[in-house]
Amino acid sequence: MKKIRIRIGKDGKTTVQVEGCTGPSCVELTKAFEQAVGDVEERKLTDAYQEEARETTTEQTSESI
Repeated sequence: MKKIRIRIGKDGKTTVQVEGCTGPSCVELTKAFEQAVGDVEERKLTDAYQEEARETTTEQTSESI
């Protein structure tokens, strides 16, 4: 199950965390929220984001051989 956790600090800083998906799809889930709130100051990609990228590279390499 995909989840989006949104935290708004006392200082107004908003943090968005996506759970339950891998790769670039997590960034797509937050796109509308980011547009509504404003500019993204910082983006930290988790291991789950990198996981799909590694799998895709492995598949492409395997198919090429």
